[in-house]
Amino acid sequence: MTTTVTENPGKALFPNGGWDTHHHIFEPALFPYSPQRHLTPPAATVEQFVDFKRKLGLNGSVLTHGMSYGDDCTSLKAFVPLLGSETTRAIGIIDPQTTSDADLIAMHKAGIRGIRINLYRYKAMEDVELQKKAIIDHAARVAKLSLGWNLTMTTIHTEFWSELAPFVEATMAKSGIQLITDHFGLLKAASMLPSQYHEDPSRQPGFAHVMKLVRDGHLWVKLSAPYRVSERPDYADVKFLVRAFFDANKYRLVWGSDWPHTPRMRVRLPEEALTETPFLEVDDLAWLKSLRSWLSDEEWDLLMVENPKALFN
Repeated sequence: MTTTVTENPGKALFPNGGWDTHHHIFEPALFPYSPQRHLTPPAATVEQFVDFKRKLGLNGSVLTHGMSYGDDCTSLKAFVPLLGSETTRAIGIIDPQTTSDADLIAMHKAGIRGIRINLYRYKAMEDVELQKKAIIDHAARVAKLSLGWNLTMTTIHTEFWSELAPFVEATMAKSGIQLITDHFGLLKAASMLPSQYHEDPSRQPGFAHVMKLVRDGHLWVKLSAPYRVSERPDYADVKFLVRAFFDANKYRLVWGSDWPHTPRMRVRLPEEALTETPFLEVDDLAWLKSLRSWLSDEEWDLLMVENPKALFN
Protein backbone atom coordinates (compact mmCIF):
# COMPACT_ATOMS: atom_id res chain seq x y z
CA MET A 1 0.00 0.00 0.00
CA THR A 2 3.03 2.30 0.12
CA THR A 3 2.25 5.37 -1.99
CA THR A 4 4.74 8.05 -2.91
CA VAL A 5 3.17 11.50 -3.19
CA THR A 6 4.22 15.05 -2.42
CA GLU A 7 2.07 17.62 -0.63
CA ASN A 8 -0.78 19.13 -2.64
CA PRO A 9 0.24 18.55 -6.28
CA GLY A 10 -3.45 18.88 -7.12
CA LYS A 11 -3.26 22.60 -7.90
CA ALA A 12 -1.35 21.69 -11.05
CA LEU A 13 -2.90 18.30 -11.84
CA PHE A 14 -6.51 18.99 -10.90
CA PRO A 15 -7.38 22.65 -11.45
CA ASN A 16 -11.03 21.67 -11.92
CA GLY A 17 -11.07 18.89 -9.32
CA GLY A 18 -10.68 15.16 -9.85
CA TRP A 19 -12.50 11.91 -9.12
CA ASP A 20 -10.98 8.56 -8.14
CA THR A 21 -13.62 6.13 -9.41
CA HIS A 22 -12.10 2.92 -8.07
CA HIS A 23 -10.69 2.50 -4.58
CA HIS A 24 -11.32 0.24 -1.61
CA ILE A 25 -11.47 0.43 2.17
CA PHE A 26 -10.56 -2.62 4.27
CA GLU A 27 -11.14 -2.55 8.02
CA PRO A 28 -11.34 -6.23 9.07
CA ALA A 29 -11.14 -5.40 12.79
CA LEU A 30 -14.49 -3.58 12.47
CA PHE A 31 -16.02 -5.59 9.63
CA PRO A 32 -14.73 -9.18 9.28
CA TYR A 33 -14.09 -10.58 5.83
CA SER A 34 -16.25 -13.26 4.23
CA PRO A 35 -15.13 -16.84 4.99
CA GLN A 36 -15.48 -17.51 1.24
CA ARG A 37 -13.20 -14.63 0.19
CA HIS A 38 -10.74 -14.93 -2.70
CA LEU A 39 -8.13 -12.64 -1.07
CA THR A 40 -7.18 -11.46 2.45
CA PRO A 41 -5.89 -7.87 2.33
CA PRO A 42 -4.34 -5.99 5.26
CA ALA A 43 -6.21 -3.04 6.72
CA ALA A 44 -6.57 0.07 4.54
CA THR A 45 -8.57 2.56 6.56
CA VAL A 46 -10.86 5.48 5.84
CA GLU A 47 -8.31 7.85 7.42
CA GLN A 48 -5.52 6.51 5.22
CA PHE A 49 -7.57 7.00 2.05
CA VAL A 50 -8.64 10.51 3.03
CA ASP A 51 -4.95 11.36 3.46
CA PHE A 52 -4.13 9.76 0.09
CA LYS A 53 -6.89 11.73 -1.65
CA ARG A 54 -5.85 15.00 -0.01
CA LYS A 55 -2.20 14.62 -0.95
CA LEU A 56 -3.05 13.93 -4.59
CA GLY A 57 -5.54 16.79 -4.72
CA LEU A 58 -8.65 14.72 -5.50
CA ASN A 59 -12.04 15.98 -4.37
CA GLY A 60 -14.38 13.06 -5.15
CA SER A 61 -14.26 9.28 -5.10
CA VAL A 62 -16.20 6.11 -5.81
CA LEU A 63 -15.69 3.50 -3.11
CA THR A 64 -15.72 0.03 -4.67
CA HIS A 65 -16.83 -2.79 -2.38
CA GLY A 66 -13.98 -5.21 -1.83
CA MET A 67 -14.84 -8.76 -2.87
CA SER A 68 -13.17 -9.94 0.33
CA TYR A 69 -16.38 -8.80 2.08
CA GLY A 70 -18.58 -10.98 -0.15
CA ASP A 71 -22.05 -9.59 -0.84
CA ASP A 72 -22.48 -8.08 2.64
CA CYS A 73 -22.44 -4.30 2.05
CA THR A 74 -22.73 -3.36 5.73
CA SER A 75 -19.16 -2.04 5.73
CA LEU A 76 -19.71 -0.12 2.49
CA LYS A 77 -22.73 1.73 3.88
CA ALA A 78 -20.73 2.59 7.01
CA PHE A 79 -17.67 3.85 5.11
CA VAL A 80 -19.45 6.27 2.75
CA PRO A 81 -20.52 8.85 5.38
CA LEU A 82 -17.08 8.66 6.97
CA LEU A 83 -15.54 9.51 3.58
CA GLY A 84 -18.07 12.30 3.04
CA SER A 85 -21.49 11.64 1.58
CA GLU A 86 -21.40 14.78 -0.58
CA THR A 87 -18.21 13.76 -2.37
CA THR A 88 -18.42 9.96 -2.27
CA ARG A 89 -20.39 7.42 -4.28
CA ALA A 90 -20.10 3.66 -4.00
CA ILE A 91 -20.30 0.43 -5.97
CA GLY A 92 -21.70 -2.56 -4.08
CA ILE A 93 -21.98 -6.30 -4.48
CA ILE A 94 -25.24 -8.22 -4.21
CA ASP A 95 -26.67 -11.69 -4.48
CA PRO A 96 -29.27 -11.23 -7.26
CA GLN A 97 -31.36 -14.07 -5.83
CA THR A 98 -31.50 -12.99 -2.18
CA THR A 99 -30.88 -9.23 -1.99
CA SER A 100 -34.29 -7.65 -1.43
CA ASP A 101 -35.83 -4.53 -2.94
CA ALA A 102 -35.63 -2.92 0.51
CA ASP A 103 -31.90 -3.70 0.63
CA LEU A 104 -31.34 -2.08 -2.76
CA ILE A 105 -33.30 1.04 -1.83
CA ALA A 106 -31.33 1.33 1.42
CA MET A 107 -28.10 0.99 -0.56
CA HIS A 108 -29.20 3.76 -2.92
CA LYS A 109 -29.95 6.07 0.01
CA ALA A 110 -26.47 5.29 1.34
CA GLY A 111 -24.85 6.58 -1.86
CA ILE A 112 -24.46 3.34 -3.80
CA ARG A 113 -24.86 3.90 -7.54
CA GLY A 114 -23.74 0.64 -9.09
CA ILE A 115 -23.10 -3.07 -8.62
CA ARG A 116 -19.92 -5.02 -9.12
CA ILE A 117 -20.44 -8.52 -10.49
CA ASN A 118 -18.54 -11.04 -8.36
CA LEU A 119 -17.45 -13.69 -10.87
CA TYR A 120 -15.71 -15.64 -8.11
CA ARG A 121 -19.09 -16.33 -6.54
CA TYR A 122 -20.42 -17.69 -9.85
CA LYS A 123 -17.26 -19.78 -10.33
CA ALA A 124 -17.19 -17.95 -13.65
CA MET A 125 -13.62 -16.65 -13.82
CA GLU A 126 -12.75 -19.32 -16.40
CA ASP A 127 -16.18 -19.78 -18.01
CA VAL A 128 -17.61 -17.28 -20.50
CA GLU A 129 -21.11 -18.82 -20.40
CA LEU A 130 -21.26 -18.38 -16.63
CA GLN A 131 -20.09 -14.80 -17.08
CA LYS A 132 -23.04 -14.19 -19.41
CA LYS A 133 -25.37 -15.66 -16.80
CA ALA A 134 -23.90 -13.38 -14.13
CA ILE A 135 -24.52 -10.34 -16.35
CA ILE A 136 -28.11 -11.40 -17.07
CA ASP A 137 -28.89 -12.03 -13.39
CA HIS A 138 -27.47 -8.71 -12.22
CA ALA A 139 -28.90 -6.65 -15.07
CA ALA A 140 -32.38 -8.02 -14.42
CA ARG A 141 -32.11 -7.34 -10.70
CA VAL A 142 -30.81 -3.80 -11.09
CA ALA A 143 -33.27 -2.88 -13.86
CA LYS A 144 -36.27 -3.91 -11.77
CA LEU A 145 -36.17 -0.84 -9.49
CA SER A 146 -35.03 1.73 -12.09
CA LEU A 147 -32.52 3.32 -9.71
CA GLY A 148 -30.24 4.42 -12.53
CA TRP A 149 -27.44 2.13 -11.37
CA ASN A 150 -24.63 0.74 -13.52
CA LEU A 151 -22.91 -2.65 -13.58
CA THR A 152 -19.20 -3.42 -13.45
CA MET A 153 -17.66 -6.65 -14.73
CA THR A 154 -14.05 -7.46 -15.54
CA THR A 155 -12.92 -10.71 -17.12
CA ILE A 156 -9.32 -11.91 -16.82
CA HIS A 157 -9.69 -13.68 -20.19
CA THR A 158 -9.66 -10.94 -22.81
CA GLU A 159 -10.30 -13.53 -25.52
CA PHE A 160 -13.79 -13.93 -24.01
CA TRP A 161 -14.70 -10.50 -25.39
CA SER A 162 -15.25 -12.00 -28.83
CA GLU A 163 -18.31 -13.76 -27.35
CA LEU A 164 -19.13 -11.18 -24.70
CA ALA A 165 -19.21 -8.18 -27.05
CA PRO A 166 -22.36 -8.99 -29.05
CA PHE A 167 -24.01 -10.36 -25.91
CA VAL A 168 -23.20 -7.22 -23.93
CA GLU A 169 -24.43 -4.97 -26.72
CA ALA A 170 -27.79 -6.74 -26.88
CA THR A 171 -28.23 -7.19 -23.12
CA MET A 172 -27.27 -3.64 -22.13
CA ALA A 173 -29.39 -2.11 -24.88
CA LYS A 174 -32.40 -4.10 -23.68
CA SER A 175 -31.90 -3.25 -20.01
CA GLY A 176 -30.81 0.36 -20.50
CA ILE A 177 -28.01 -0.18 -17.96
CA GLN A 178 -24.46 1.15 -18.39
CA LEU A 179 -21.72 -1.51 -18.22
CA ILE A 180 -18.24 -0.70 -16.88
CA THR A 181 -15.05 -2.74 -17.00
CA ASP A 182 -12.13 -2.09 -14.65
CA HIS A 183 -8.41 -1.80 -15.28
CA PHE A 184 -8.31 -1.16 -19.03
CA GLY A 185 -10.56 -4.17 -19.53
CA LEU A 186 -7.36 -6.07 -18.69
CA LEU A 187 -6.14 -5.53 -22.24
CA LYS A 188 -2.36 -5.61 -22.03
CA ALA A 189 0.43 -3.23 -22.85
CA ALA A 190 3.32 -4.63 -24.90
CA SER A 191 5.50 -5.60 -21.92
CA MET A 192 2.88 -8.05 -20.70
CA LEU A 193 2.09 -9.57 -24.09
CA PRO A 194 3.70 -12.50 -25.92
CA SER A 195 6.35 -11.41 -28.40
CA GLN A 196 4.10 -11.82 -31.45
CA TYR A 197 2.03 -8.84 -30.26
CA HIS A 198 4.86 -6.47 -29.29
CA GLU A 199 4.98 -4.66 -32.62
CA ASP A 200 1.22 -4.22 -32.77
CA PRO A 201 -0.59 -4.73 -29.41
CA SER A 202 -3.91 -4.03 -31.13
CA ARG A 203 -3.76 -7.58 -32.50
CA GLN A 204 -4.09 -9.09 -29.00
CA PRO A 205 -7.22 -11.15 -28.27
CA GLY A 206 -10.24 -9.04 -27.33
CA PHE A 207 -8.76 -5.68 -28.33
CA ALA A 208 -10.95 -5.01 -31.36
CA HIS A 209 -14.12 -6.18 -29.59
CA VAL A 210 -13.54 -4.00 -26.52
CA MET A 211 -12.73 -0.96 -28.65
CA LYS A 212 -15.89 -1.42 -30.71
CA LEU A 213 -18.02 -1.59 -27.56
CA VAL A 214 -16.39 1.62 -26.30
CA ARG A 215 -16.67 3.35 -29.68
CA ASP A 216 -20.37 2.49 -29.94
CA GLY A 217 -21.04 3.67 -26.38
CA HIS A 218 -21.91 0.23 -24.94
CA LEU A 219 -18.98 0.00 -22.51
CA TRP A 220 -17.28 2.33 -20.02
CA VAL A 221 -13.63 1.66 -19.12
CA LYS A 222 -11.74 2.58 -15.98
CA LEU A 223 -8.15 3.57 -16.78
CA SER A 224 -7.02 2.13 -13.47
CA ALA A 225 -4.27 -0.05 -12.01
CA PRO A 226 -1.68 0.07 -14.83
CA TYR A 227 0.36 -2.50 -12.90
CA ARG A 228 -2.28 -5.05 -13.89
CA VAL A 229 -1.60 -4.54 -17.60
CA SER A 230 2.09 -3.57 -17.80
CA GLU A 231 5.37 -4.97 -16.48
CA ARG A 232 7.22 -1.67 -16.91
CA PRO A 233 7.80 0.24 -13.65
CA ASP A 234 7.07 3.56 -15.41
CA TYR A 235 4.05 2.15 -17.34
CA ALA A 236 5.28 3.96 -20.47
CA ASP A 237 3.87 1.29 -22.77
CA VAL A 238 0.38 1.89 -21.34
CA LYS A 239 0.25 5.07 -23.46
CA PHE A 240 -0.76 2.91 -26.43
CA LEU A 241 -3.86 1.67 -24.58
CA VAL A 242 -4.74 5.13 -23.24
CA ARG A 243 -4.61 6.71 -26.68
CA ALA A 244 -6.53 3.81 -28.25
CA PHE A 245 -9.35 4.24 -25.74
CA PHE A 246 -9.51 8.01 -26.16
CA ASP A 247 -9.46 7.72 -29.92
CA ALA A 248 -12.34 5.25 -29.65
CA ASN A 249 -14.59 7.35 -27.39
CA LYS A 250 -13.40 10.04 -24.98
CA TYR A 251 -16.84 10.14 -23.33
CA ARG A 252 -16.70 6.57 -21.99
CA LEU A 253 -13.54 6.73 -19.85
CA VAL A 254 -12.90 7.38 -16.15
CA TRP A 255 -9.84 7.08 -13.91
CA GLY A 256 -9.37 5.05 -10.74
CA SER A 257 -6.40 4.56 -8.44
CA ASP A 258 -7.22 1.01 -7.30
CA TRP A 259 -5.91 2.14 -3.88
CA PRO A 260 -4.62 0.41 -1.76
CA HIS A 261 -3.31 -1.61 -4.72
CA THR A 262 -4.23 -5.25 -4.30
CA PRO A 263 -2.44 -7.88 -6.44
CA ARG A 264 -3.59 -9.00 -9.88
CA MET A 265 -6.86 -10.88 -10.24
CA ARG A 266 -6.63 -14.67 -10.39
CA VAL A 267 -8.19 -17.76 -8.88
CA ARG A 268 -6.48 -18.67 -5.59
CA LEU A 269 -6.56 -21.92 -3.65
CA PRO A 270 -8.49 -21.66 -0.34
CA GLU A 271 -5.37 -21.74 1.86
CA GLU A 272 -3.75 -18.91 -0.13
CA ALA A 273 -6.98 -16.90 -0.21
CA LEU A 274 -7.20 -16.96 3.60
CA THR A 275 -3.56 -15.88 4.08
CA GLU A 276 -2.94 -12.14 4.33
CA THR A 277 -1.44 -10.81 1.10
CA PRO A 278 0.45 -7.48 1.17
CA PHE A 279 -0.45 -4.54 -1.06
CA LEU A 280 1.71 -3.48 -4.00
CA GLU A 281 3.96 -0.43 -3.83
CA VAL A 282 2.83 2.13 -6.42
CA ASP A 283 3.94 5.69 -7.18
CA ASP A 284 0.49 7.10 -7.92
CA LEU A 285 1.69 10.64 -8.51
CA ALA A 286 4.23 9.57 -11.13
CA TRP A 287 1.56 7.51 -12.89
CA LEU A 288 -0.87 10.44 -12.88
CA LYS A 289 1.76 12.78 -14.29
CA SER A 290 2.47 10.34 -17.13
CA LEU A 291 -1.22 9.95 -17.86
CA ARG A 292 -1.73 13.73 -17.88
CA SER A 293 1.13 14.18 -20.37
CA TRP A 294 -0.63 11.92 -22.89
CA LEU A 295 -3.92 13.85 -22.88
CA SER A 296 -5.23 17.21 -23.99
CA ASP A 297 -6.79 19.61 -21.49
CA GLU A 298 -10.25 18.60 -22.71
CA GLU A 299 -9.50 14.87 -22.44
CA TRP A 300 -8.10 15.28 -18.94
CA ASP A 301 -11.15 17.20 -17.76
CA LEU A 302 -13.49 14.59 -19.25
CA LEU A 303 -11.57 11.73 -17.64
CA MET A 304 -11.23 13.26 -14.20
CA VAL A 305 -14.34 15.41 -13.80
CA GLU A 306 -17.11 15.35 -16.38
CA ASN A 307 -17.31 11.63 -17.19
CA PRO A 308 -17.36 10.42 -13.55
CA LYS A 309 -19.99 13.01 -12.67
CA ALA A 310 -22.15 11.74 -15.55
CA LEU A 311 -21.67 8.07 -14.65
CA PHE A 312 -22.06 8.28 -10.87
CA ASN A 313 -24.58 11.10 -10.43
